[in-house]
Amino acid sequence: MPNVYIIGFRGTGFRDKRYFGEEALIRAGHVGISFEGNKDRILGFHPTQDAIAVIGDDEAVIERLKGHHSVDGALQDDTMIFQRAFELAEFGARTEVWQMAIASSNEEFERIRIQALEWYQEQKIFSYAFPPDDKPPIESQDNCATFLRKLGLPLPEPTGKLLDFIPAIKADGHEWQP
Repeated sequence: MPNVYIIGFRGTGFRDKRYFGEEALIRAGHVGISFEGNKDRILGFHPTQDAIAVIGDDEAVIERLKGHHSVDGALQDDTMIFQRAFELAEFGARTEVWQMAIASSNEEFERIRIQALEWYQEQKIFSYAFPPDDKPPIESQDNCATFLRKLGLPLPEPTGKLLDFIPAIKADGHEWQP
């Protein structure tokens, strides 16, 4: 049975000035997927460059998302983000990268892989938002963690809050290495 891999890390946070120059995804934390047979590419769901440009910059987008507003998001090749998180973890950042395998039938694996690659190549737009603080995620909005449900993947933790999501990956997985 082939595997789809859920890969994620907790971010450095937005207050630690040591990481202010890092990309927003490093500071926020991130979740992505890769596929058996092509583990060298990690696809992650996050705001598009066009959405960021309309709002202003990464900092303006983060403030908008913290205010529980949505922005356009798409699946993107985030392999370098995960590699950077791994590097920072080696120097003491709390960005340890974890991976868990989701075994699936050949048919289900191909369906998920084909759909993800189609959305990635087309840059299909979906609504991206941080999860609500005190209620379940909104079905029509996803962050990087809850986006997995659009592909029919089980969520290791239902809220999409990385503070809870990453330990769930860690509990059922192992440390990821580039």
